[in-house]
Amino acid sequence: MKKLGQLLSAMVYQNIAVIITAGIIQGIFGIYGWWYNDRILLLLNPINNILLPILLGYTGGRLIGGQRGAVVAVIVTYGLTLSSSAPTILGAMIIGPLTGWVVKKLDHVVKKKLPGAGYELLIGNILAAIIATVLTILCFFYVGQTFSIVVEWLTKLLETIIYSGWLLLTAIIIEPAKVLFFNNIINFGILGSLGIQQAEELGKSIFFLIGANPGPGLGVLLAYWLKMKAEQKEGAKLAVFIHFFGGIQEVYFPYVLMNPLLIIPLILGGMVGVFTFQLLDVGLVAIPSPGSIFLFVGLAPKEDMLFIFLGVLLSAIATFFCSMLLLKRSPESPTLQENVEYIKFHRVEKNEKQIKKEEVDKITLPPMNNERAKIDNVSAFANINKVEYIFFICEAGMGSSAMGAAMLKKKLEQANLTIEVGNSSISEIPEYADLIICHQKFLPFVQKTVPNKACYSLRSFTDMKVYDELVKRINNFV
Repeated sequence: MKKLGQLLSAMVYQNIAVIITAGIIQGIFGIYGWWYNDRILLLLNPINNILLPILLGYTGGRLIGGQRGAVVAVIVTYGLTLSSSAPTILGAMIIGPLTGWVVKKLDHVVKKKLPGAGYELLIGNILAAIIATVLTILCFFYVGQTFSIVVEWLTKLLETIIYSGWLLLTAIIIEPAKVLFFNNIINFGILGSLGIQQAEELGKSIFFLIGANPGPGLGVLLAYWLKMKAEQKEGAKLAVFIHFFGGIQEVYFPYVLMNPLLIIPLILGGMVGVFTFQLLDVGLVAIPSPGSIFLFVGLAPKEDMLFIFLGVLLSAIATFFCSMLLLKRSPESPTLQENVEYIKFHRVEKNEKQIKKEEVDKITLPPMNNERAKIDNVSAFANINKVEYIFFICEAGMGSSAMGAAMLKKKLEQANLTIEVGNSSISEIPEYADLIICHQKFLPFVQKTVPNKACYSLRSFTDMKVYDELVKRINNFV
């Protein structure tokens, strides 16, 4: 299910510019817009009913079946759009990956049956064309009509859910899942796809608000900023601006993971936000990506702007006061595991006598993530000969990874180091990357994806001292 969610979210966020473009047109010139213009609105139907489904189908086909899978998926999706009386956005998100999978299996069979014969490309293209023909005809005559009935039923179901009193309970699932880095799957793969379908029917959708609401995260960070001391206070201050104005939700996740009880304030704030949005009958015209308050309010219909800001504010206030009750003012102190890691890798002298390696190796470490990550980071550099290309990795390849890459670039420039720093998703890590940097929660997935790459994990993307330490290590390999 996680892989399916990642696939759906990747299909959406890789085409997010088209979705936001349609939303801007709807928000400015639509029935809820500032200047209604029926002629400009003529652009929306082709975008939503043909262009966007075909792009989604293409992306899904490419992610599963490569370029050939993408081309076949486009043809099949086009057949679906011609025969359906309802928007085919959700249909394209199913048809595209499914077609890509069929083409991928076909290529595998061709390569296995005809090794080295020289006809693989020719036969593969012919078979792909045959599959495209068959699937397109099936979609045109049967799938499109069936899909129209399903969409009509789904639309009624969504309306029932929205106007029920249970929608606010979704925060019990959504807020903890976001902190565990399922935010992109939730916002793009689930809520986003539902919101796109609803916005096509109604002109706006509350589903764009539920997962992207920056209020709960803002409340937690403000509580940390006021309650904590020293480094944690400075990090939280920076995270407030990055999260609320920059729209990068991942920056508040580590603060919650350090104190899991903060899940409770997040759920409370999420419920307050959903209740407010539902009570005032508001929504956005497109997915706010990134979830900056500027884009959040900017994609709101003009009559909804004030009410949406009110919902964000109330959810932040609820989370803030609840977080203040749960947080204790206490500075961080070194742990036993940190001291052991320091001894193990720096061979310090203690009591005027250097500890021998054999004695140090007898020290065992409890399986604690933060300290174990530090040890993995030190050992990661042991397998590097040079550092020319560094890539920050996150699930979507556009939020926290882009922020981390920008911050490291600045630090490297200050150190007069000329190194290429980029960012990407887990599924698109370049082969030429010398060093991979990710959040420690993603480290197992990254190591499994690229087992031969050096991986360095961060506990927080806003901790400046971590970047200083990283630059020092990099400097040894330049």
